[in-house]
Amino acid sequence: MTFPFVGLITGDWARAVYENEGRKLGVGVKFGSSHFSPDQLIEFSKDCQLLCVEPDLISISVIKTVERSGVRIYPSSKTLEQLSLIEKTPVTGDCFSILIARSAHNQIACWPATLVTNNLTITPPPGVSNDQLEQIQLSAFKLVAEIDLIGAFELLVDAADYKKLVKINWLTPLAQYWSQIGSITNYFEQYLRALLDLPLGSTYATKEFIITGKLITDQSSDDYRPYLHLMARNPDLKFDQSSKQVGIAGSDLERLLTEIIHAQQYYSGEIDE
Repeated sequence: MTFPFVGLITGDWARAVYENEGRKLGVGVKFGSSHFSPDQLIEFSKDCQLLCVEPDLISISVIKTVERSGVRIYPSSKTLEQLSLIEKTPVTGDCFSILIARSAHNQIACWPATLVTNNLTITPPPGVSNDQLEQIQLSAFKLVAEIDLIGAFELLVDAADYKKLVKINWLTPLAQYWSQIGSITNYFEQYLRALLDLPLGSTYATKEFIITGKLITDQSSDDYRPYLHLMARNPDLKFDQSSKQVGIAGSDLERLLTEIIHAQQYYSGEIDE
């Protein structure tokens, strides 16, 4: 059995991370980021075992035409049509992020829920009971089985009412960074495993809390200089310049929040020590 090739139609940011995860698995990844016609997408797929597309880039009508040609393409048109029937509720406040993956053999893996608030993510959400977190995950499990999801996505739901869906993100979820620094299996590796119907990896968090924060560049400085202070102050901080984020994991929530907020303020030039 040879290693497969997967075709991904997604934005430029996702290319490096999926290429890296594919390389570690020995899986070839072929990228496209433009809007394809059906014939172009069928031609693109010829040396791939399957295609995975960002629905914002490829319309359902194109996906249906490609499916009729015999190409395996995910998410399927059936999955997208079922999701289109779910009402989405615009929310300006806090959200919960639920990352979840499902393979063709109906193996489902869900990460702990994440609170998305004020340029921060906190996993798991503080102040939320285990019973409520379990209900949120069970709702996600039920949904992915009903729509026959193959692959993975992020559900963003209203933190005040988790039954209100705000948005669905596919190849580049909003709360992906915490899974890269604080989960046994990160979202991008799991996405590939789910697409290829490989056994899914553990989604357990490696620490009690994982916090990430968005970084804003100090216009009077650059993105490199802040490392000197921030890395010396706390060697546990993790940085990702591709998504402009900082993260940390541990057990003391208050201390972790203090460190991330300090890093954001120092990085942006709001404070200088």
